[in-house]
Amino acid sequence: MSDNGKNPSAQEKAINDYLQALLEEVPEDEVEDEIKVPHKVQAAAPEAVETRPHDEPVDAPPVVGLEQLVAQVPDIITEAEVVTETLVEQAVESAFEEPVKEETGVPEWAQSRFQCLLFNVSGLSLAVPLVKLNSVIPWNEDITHTPNQTEWYLGLIQHLQNQIKVIDTALLVMPENRRDKIEEDPNQRFSHILLVDNYRWGLACDSIGDVIWLEKDDVKWRKNKSSRAWLSGTSLEHLCAIMDTEVFAQMLNKGK
Repeated sequence: MSDNGKNPSAQEKAINDYLQALLEEVPEDEVEDEIKVPHKVQAAAPEAVETRPHDEPVDAPPVVGLEQLVAQVPDIITEAEVVTETLVEQAVESAFEEPVKEETGVPEWAQSRFQCLLFNVSGLSLAVPLVKLNSVIPWNEDITHTPNQTEWYLGLIQHLQNQIKVIDTALLVMPENRRDKIEEDPNQRFSHILLVDNYRWGLACDSIGDVIWLEKDDVKWRKNKSSRAWLSGTSLEHLCAIMDTEVFAQMLNKGK
């Protein structure tokens, strides 16, 4: 219908006739059901919004503090970027950092079950890991002596195309209070030479013993090696000191 009580125009009359024809084609009870459906849906789903043809649009309620929040967004984003960048840098640094290992005194060759050769110098029982032992040869009286050497340096021998420097092991490993047990004549004292450090050094000893198996838990390992760094630990079961021949060779190379 047009406003101000005027007669309906031809367009309005056509629309009314069309709506009236639709209503006449649908039974009255179905029309009522269709009208009730939106109310049922609204009851089942509160979030559904019923729309009506002639309802005026409802303005959304103003958001309190929206301008303030928008103004803070750049700062928040900047802070998030800084935190993210810091976390990424820390993750990259951690990936390249060497893992901190707890100092246990256990050498790499003793991480699993290992074998040692027992030998004796002037009553002191020692053990050398087989993985660090190149060979064992009999004592050779024809050792080549060289002048102006330290007391513990005995001379040179040839073995498998290698010139090996032989030392008096007892003079380097025996405690000061047990030096009196060392015999004067090397030829009466030595029986074998242990070749270590890729055939560079020979450790003269009084006798050799058995090959034994050891677990790392069977050994009391030394953590503080400020003195006698060559002494890795002791086996109470076999009453022997375990020698790290690699460290011992380093000591020999430095002339200590």
